[in-house]
Amino acid sequence: MSLWQRPIGPQQGAANSAAQTALNAQAQGTPVLPATQTVASSTETVIVDPQNTSAALIVSVPPNRFEQIPFDLVISGYLKTTSSTNLTLKVYSGTSTTVGSNTKIADSSTVAQNSASAPFEVRLHLLYDTVSGKLTGFSEFLINNTLVAKTALAAVVTGLNNVNNPVANFVFSLTSSGADGTHLTTINVANFTLG
Repeated sequence: MSLWQRPIGPQQGAANSAAQTALNAQAQGTPVLPATQTVASSTETVIVDPQNTSAALIVSVPPNRFEQIPFDLVISGYLKTTSSTNLTLKVYSGTSTTVGSNTKIADSSTVAQNSASAPFEVRLHLLYDTVSGKLTGFSEFLINNTLVAKTALAAVVTGLNNVNNPVANFVFSLTSSGADGTHLTTINVANFTLG
C-alpha cells in the first residue's frame, strides 16, 4: 500500500495549523482506536477523543489529497444497549462537541436495538472540488443488521479550498432514546478513517 492509499485516521484537538505536527517532529497525542464511550442520557452526544474528552473525535481532509477524486469516510465498531432503545448515528462537518455548532451531513434515522450488542458501519462516499468549493456525496448506515437506504448528503458543505489545512473536518454523534443513567448505551469505535 503506497502512502497515498493509506487511510487518514482521527486527528486530536481542534483542526488548525497550530494543532498540526511540525516537520521533523515526532507525533504525540494521536488518538488511539478503538475508542469506547458510554452514553447515559437520551441527549445526542458527539463522540469525543479518548485522550482529550473535551475535544471531539475528528478526522480531517488534508489539502491536495482528494480534490475531484471520490473518497470514503468510514466509521465502524459496535454498539451495546441495556434496554429497549432506538439508536441514531449522525455525521457532521465541523469540529465541535456541541451538536448545534456543526453542520449535519448524514443521519441514520432511528434503528431499534433492544438490550443487544451489534456491529455498526457508517459509510459516506464524498467528492469535492475547489472551483465550486462544494463537498457532496451520499451516505449508508448499517446498524444492528438494519441497512439504512443510501441517500444524498443532508447538506452540501460549501467554502472548501485547498489553501486551508485541513480542507474539511468530520465528527459524528450517537443518540440512544433509552439511555437514562441506569440503562446505558456503549459505542466502541474501531475505525474512523478517510480513504
